[in-house]
Amino acid sequence: MINKIHLKNFKSHEDTSLELSNINLLTGMNGLGKSSIIQALLLLRQSQAKGLLSKGLDLNGDLCSIGSVSDCLYQYATSDNIDIEISNDEATRSWSFKSELTNLSDTFIPLENGKAPQEIEQNDVIFGEDFQYISAFRNGPVNNYDKDTSSVELLNQISRKEGRCELVAHFFHYFKDNIVADDLKRSPTSDSSLAAQVEAWMREISPNINVHVQPNDTSFKINYSYNSGTGKFKTNVFKASNIGFGVSYALPIVIAALQACSTKPKTKKTTSKDRFIIVENPEAHIHPSGQSKLMELLCLAAKNGVQFLIETHSDHITNGLLVATKKGVIEPENSSVYYFDREENSHATKSYRLPVLHGGKIKGAPKGFFDQLDIDMTTLMGF
Repeated sequence: MINKIHLKNFKSHEDTSLELSNINLLTGMNGLGKSSIIQALLLLRQSQAKGLLSKGLDLNGDLCSIGSVSDCLYQYATSDNIDIEISNDEATRSWSFKSELTNLSDTFIPLENGKAPQEIEQNDVIFGEDFQYISAFRNGPVNNYDKDTSSVELLNQISRKEGRCELVAHFFHYFKDNIVADDLKRSPTSDSSLAAQVEAWMREISPNINVHVQPNDTSFKINYSYNSGTGKFKTNVFKASNIGFGVSYALPIVIAALQACSTKPKTKKTTSKDRFIIVENPEAHIHPSGQSKLMELLCLAAKNGVQFLIETHSDHITNGLLVATKKGVIEPENSSVYYFDREENSHATKSYRLPVLHGGKIKGAPKGFFDQLDIDMTTLMGF
């Protein structure tokens, strides 16, 4: 598990440290540095995948593209170095990348003096197959989903490019017979297969939905039907494009969380150890009650050992964490809520960790932390 992320001179982060727990929420207004935390991890991963991290940081690739050195370096930096540090239970790895004022248009930043940190282990969560990225840019309903045997079946990835989850149908089809951990089963007596549990949780977002994955030669289709009537007869099968965006946006999150807490059939080996899942805007296109249930699922997965880094603008996602805390689904010490603000004079990100207390309360919430409802109600009620 990642315990700490430290950034210096990276975009708006003059000097930012985050202590991470099992489930971590990044909140705050737009343009204050939340996405930059995620981008720093993605840049490390894609540079390693290209075989370049031992030489420097590649700023553009399949996972993340931020432009050139001038886009990466904090505007008022007093040093030319961009530093990224990641700590886990076993080690702290630090990278210091040396920018040159004469090369600000470059798309690659070399390591200072060519010095790389200690050797990266194959099972390092940021660089291995135990990592998933589900971006705000993920696919809505599409006619065909990509097929990629090596990415899904060898590298365990739900996405290749920009966290779009274009491999979600192949991923679901390949892992559909996995056995989901009991703690994550929507009903204690229900079918334990990944396929059945995905449908069970998706019904919290779209009631009575059924998910149909159809493999073709070089692609997959996802269609949907609904149970109807007292006998639970199924409706006709509908194309994804006729169901709406919320179902397609929620599906990869549900699949990734359940797969991370599942076992292969006829084995006792769980897959949740050291899993790391980044989710941007899990609330997108989802009804508030569905957001709350989705957060319940993520908290259950976190309790089973999966680590989440979640960027959100939704009070329903945050409240979902607090409700899960009050119900004892997750302990306060296993969650972190960060509120991001900005120092106006230096345009530097400021981050505040807001303690989650027993009983599902946030201690010391600052102005701007999901208080718009209170502000609006004061205006409407006149007091």
